[in-house]
Amino acid sequence: MSEDTNESQNGLIRIVVGVDFTEVGDVALDEAIRYAMRLEKSELHPVFVITERVKNHLEEVNRHLDEAYKALREKVINRCEAVGERWEQHVFFHVRLSKEPAAAIHQVAVDVGADAIVVGTHARRGLEKMLLGSVAEELVRTAHVPVMVARPNELGELEKTPKPEPAVPGEDIHHARVMANEHIAFGKRPSHIAYLI
Repeated sequence: MSEDTNESQNGLIRIVVGVDFTEVGDVALDEAIRYAMRLEKSELHPVFVITERVKNHLEEVNRHLDEAYKALREKVINRCEAVGERWEQHVFFHVRLSKEPAAAIHQVAVDVGADAIVVGTHARRGLEKMLLGSVAEELVRTAHVPVMVARPNELGELEKTPKPEPAVPGEDIHHARVMANEHIAFGKRPSHIAYLI
């Protein structure tokens, strides 16, 4: 059995998040941090992809990678503090050079055996969305793990329905609808047998 299989059976969840130093990237990072905080065992893998052309001179490449690593680390620490809760999970920082950010983020997910990828996107609609060609869209289409697309919560701008459940054909619309709230527990039932003879 591989090391990745053993860790996944022990409940370790690895979350890869694309960070691009924009407001959209901050939303994705915040969501990934919140997601990881809710899990008992998790690893956060923030990824920054350098897409600008870097000359082949090794010293310049190393300088770019080192600067990007420091900026990524500072960004993640600042966002963790902004979320405002105590957090003691493992964080692994990844900086990649690539012309294709989606492919680079996906490759990190493959390399670390990720359980999910979190990326941000602009709330574009219609033709603008169709022509977006974004990292998020590419990952949703091609990734081999679940992809969470994070965007700012703008529910406050929307009007709620007067009744939480819409009327169905033949229903007396003057009669109150039933909305149930239940607590359901899943899992193995505890055994009351102390031992077997």
